[in-house]
Amino acid sequence: MTALRLALPSKGRLLDDTLAYLGAAGLKIRKSGNSRAYAASASGIDGIEIAFLQAGEIPGVLGSGAVHVGVTGEDLIREKLPEGPNRTVLLRSLGYGRADLVVAVPQSWIDVENLADLDDAAAAFRARHGFPMRVATKYLNLTRRHFREEGLANYRIVPSDGATEGAPASGAAEIVVDITSSGETLRANHLKIIGGDPILRSEAQLRASISAPWPSQTLATLRILIDRIEAREAAKGRVVLRCSLPRVDRAALELALNNADASLIALEENTATVGVSRAQAYEAASILRDFGAPRVDSVTPDMLYGAGGDVFDRVCAALTKMPA
Repeated sequence: MTALRLALPSKGRLLDDTLAYLGAAGLKIRKSGNSRAYAASASGIDGIEIAFLQAGEIPGVLGSGAVHVGVTGEDLIREKLPEGPNRTVLLRSLGYGRADLVVAVPQSWIDVENLADLDDAAAAFRARHGFPMRVATKYLNLTRRHFREEGLANYRIVPSDGATEGAPASGAAEIVVDITSSGETLRANHLKIIGGDPILRSEAQLRASISAPWPSQTLATLRILIDRIEAREAAKGRVVLRCSLPRVDRAALELALNNADASLIALEENTATVGVSRAQAYEAASILRDFGAPRVDSVTPDMLYGAGGDVFDRVCAALTKMPA
C-alpha cells in the first residue's frame, strides 16, 4: 500500500480534538454521512487514507503494521502494546486528552493515604477474610507492573468491562485503578485517590508503526505530514517582526536581540525580519526601534516551516533498525 493509512479515534472528545489539531496543521478530515459513519475524506495533504477505529484498537493495528500512523492515548499504548516503544515511534505528544491513571479506595478508609498504607490494609484484609483484596481495572498490565514495582502482593485483579468506579459500591472489588481527568467521577462514587504521583500521566499521542510497509512514496507523505504538524507547533506563541532599518552592525543587532530571546531571521536591503515569542515581542520591537526602525510591524504566523526534520530522521532511523 502506498497511501499512508492514518488511524483516528472514531468518536468522542478525542476525535473532535484530533480533527481540530490536524485541521490546524492543514489536514482537513470530514466524516462521510452521519456522525457514526466510519468513512472519511481527507484534503490538504495528498496520499492519506483515514481509518476510524475505537481508541483501544489503535495500539494493536499500529503494532501489527495494519496502519502507518495513529492517534490514541499513551495509556492505551502502554497497556495494550507494552512493547510499544519498540514497535512504534513517537512522533509527538499532542497536548490534549490529558488524564491520569490512579489508584483509588473508598473515602471511608481514613487510614489509607498511600501505597504503603494500602499494603498494610491488604495484608490485614487477607488475614481476616482468607482471600486478597480485589482491584477493579481495565489496565491489567499497567496495574500489575506498578504494584510489583511498589512491592504490593496481597491483591487480585478483577477485569472491569463497565464503569470501574462503581465496583466498590457494588461489592465487585475493594480497590479501583482507573483513568481520570479531574477526579470528579471518583469522588461522586465516594472514592479517593491515594499516593503521590499517578501511575501514568497520559495524553494523546501521534505514533508511527515500525511494522508497517514504508515504500518511498508513503515515507514522502509522512514527511509532509510531520512538516505540517511541526510547523504549526513551532508557530504557537510566536510572532514575526518586520521593519526597515538603516545600515546597522549585524553582530550588535543579533546580540541585542538574543538578550530578548529573539532571533534575526533576515537582514536584507535595509529590511529586518525577527522571530520572537509573543511575550517578548514588545522588548524585541523596542530594540529594533533603538537601532533606528521608524516602525515595527508584527505578524502572527500560522506556520513556521523547517522544524520537522529531526522527527522524520528519528522515524527513518527506527525503520533501519528493524530486522529484515
